[in-house]
Amino acid sequence: MHNHSLFEFVGQFSSELFELVCRIENQLLDQPLASLIQARLYTEQLVKIISKEEGFEDIYPLKHSERIHKLYRQNAVEEDIYLKLEWIRKKGNKAAHDIKEVNITDVLQVHKFLFEISVWYMQVYVSYDFEEPIYKLPIKTAQETTNPLEAKDLDVLIKPYVDQTMQKMDEMWLEVQRQLEAIKEEKKRVQTEAAITEAVSPQQTEIAATFEIETMASSQVNPQMPTIDSVFARNNFKLTKQTKKATEFEHMNNGEVLYLMAYKNISIVLNPKTVENNPSFKGGKESHSTALTQFPKKIKNGKTPTSYGYSFNFKTEEELDAFLKSLNDSLI
Repeated sequence: MHNHSLFEFVGQFSSELFELVCRIENQLLDQPLASLIQARLYTEQLVKIISKEEGFEDIYPLKHSERIHKLYRQNAVEEDIYLKLEWIRKKGNKAAHDIKEVNITDVLQVHKFLFEISVWYMQVYVSYDFEEPIYKLPIKTAQETTNPLEAKDLDVLIKPYVDQTMQKMDEMWLEVQRQLEAIKEEKKRVQTEAAITEAVSPQQTEIAATFEIETMASSQVNPQMPTIDSVFARNNFKLTKQTKKATEFEHMNNGEVLYLMAYKNISIVLNPKTVENNPSFKGGKESHSTALTQFPKKIKNGKTPTSYGYSFNFKTEEELDAFLKSLNDSLI
């Protein structure tokens, strides 16, 4: 049943989610109501995984809607992903409480959104160089399904989602967008209040910054520090921020920022301006991640830009050390 599944890559991070999304695909046209409900369950489980990755489950458990909102507020997901997660959540909730016939275009759109969300997770949390497969609808033959729709009929149904925006077609999509705008306004208000607080108490800010620098300095000379961090310390990079996805380092002399990604292999990401303005650093691969907060943004997938840089992989810490030394020399 699972051979040649479009979602085969999901098995790389969750066998349970892979089994679930295969069931969704297999019954997409025959049981659209169940497909919507299970699609909501799929995103709920995936959002739980992301929330744990980001450390949001440490204090108290969250509801599905609360997790989605918190992930967006904390910049763990971008607008495009937030909108798709919320739309699927609302469609799934409606399907669970309303036994009316489901619009077939809804399940087709849900299938595409599940694919795009899964690809995003794969590229951000599992493997930054993952190449997404070509998207295809799970069209069955007449012998495999009781649904009378033919492939040409599906093309007609899905075409509006390609030619038009969902804002023009779906009131629930408009509702999610209005909700997003309200959250964005809230984020702006919180940021403004934080800026005012910082301006009012510059001495407290300076004390906190001094404490942070001293803490970083003490950790750099700590003999129990992981050896890879000491490589950065030897090359005048101090640790400035750490998340589940990446560790941020800043050069103590020139302020250059780079990220050590949380992968099994040694992978760092440089600022795209640094790489593009320095021919000696050719060979890096463009990498997009919400963890690269200090870097510029551009669109890769979806409609909203994400932070990006150029990644470089190393087999050993010695190779990383040599690279950082050459980076130091080029930035003098």
